[in-house]
Amino acid sequence: MMKDAVKTWLNEQFEGDAEMIRLVWDEYLASAKAKLAEARAALAAEDYPLLDRVAHTLKGNALMIGDAAFVTAAIALRDAAKASDGTASDRALARLVELDAENRA
Repeated sequence: MMKDAVKTWLNEQFEGDAEMIRLVWDEYLASAKAKLAEARAALAAEDYPLLDRVAHTLKGNALMIGDAAFVTAAIALRDAAKASDGTASDRALARLVELDAENRA
């Protein structure tokens, strides 16, 4: 489900063009799905530099779409990855997965 703040932001960016908004939203969801899978694999391999890069991409994509909660969670994942903290990375990734599920509901 697209959050109200995201809807507002996208409406402003695309002047209410519903087709364009749907295309952008769908691409955002597809990218998030792929990057979250990549993040899971990086965490499982304890590849923290890769996890940081994936989190950076997730953050950037969320910034471009106006998804503030996802941005915050991606920053937490970046911070945990930079610290090579598996427990914190796992929590942050779980939060991103939760937010992604909310976006798809």
